[in-house]
Amino acid sequence: MLWGLAVTAAACGHRSVGTAEGDIPLEPSVRRIRLEIENGSIGFRPPEDPKQARSVHYQGGVRRMAETDEQLKLLDAVPPGLTSELVDGGETLVLRGPKLPAGVSGMIAFEAGIRVPATMPLEVVVEHNGHVTMADRAAPTRVETGRGDLRFENCAGGIEAKTGAGVVIAFGIRGDVDVRTLRGDMQAFFAAPGDKITLETGQGTIQCRVPPATGFEIDARVEVGKIGASFGLEARRIGDYSAALTGRHGDGRTKVVLRSASGHISFAPHEQG
Repeated sequence: MLWGLAVTAAACGHRSVGTAEGDIPLEPSVRRIRLEIENGSIGFRPPEDPKQARSVHYQGGVRRMAETDEQLKLLDAVPPGLTSELVDGGETLVLRGPKLPAGVSGMIAFEAGIRVPATMPLEVVVEHNGHVTMADRAAPTRVETGRGDLRFENCAGGIEAKTGAGVVIAFGIRGDVDVRTLRGDMQAFFAAPGDKITLETGQGTIQCRVPPATGFEIDARVEVGKIGASFGLEARRIGDYSAALTGRHGDGRTKVVLRSASGHISFAPHEQG
């Protein structure tokens, strides 16, 4: 693996930044990719060059923050790029971002654009804080972040995602979706829904749009809030604050589950542009 490094020491107080770029080959045995970072913002897209179809290319860097200059020097000594390891008999490529050394008070945030094959299953785990963007995926995708926004653009193959707090935006989606957040709004526009759509937030508004010809069976519920829907369906009030919407349209193929503990839910058709 190759990387370049440029460090601005003490750019602002006990802070510094570094840049990183590298190519990690995908061995013939690799069937899936897993990325693990502590903090940061990551964007994923397929390779621009078809010749890179069996490699992972990343470009970005790190932001470092420490309580003292001495601790910052320890952070600066941590290589800014990704490390790699083959597990599961070589079938899983695990990529890991820079980690905070033991005994150091501070933070390392890895921020990069990463090119991975669209047809390679991908899992991303951000331990603490981080935003994740996925674009033009054609294989199963799984994302988990302690806190941060999630964005999915023209993804297929299935999405499973969870964030502790953050806004979720998804459009041009094909396939199954299961996305949950403890706090944050959700907006999901489907080009071709799969067998199941699950959108759940502890606090926030959910806006879900599917093509008019979609056959579905819906179960939408909000503990405190309102529900608006089309397709000839009507929500019903439950007590003073809650609402529910259940019903079937067409062949009922797609099972739609929408949940908000506090917020509003909107479910309606949208025309393809």
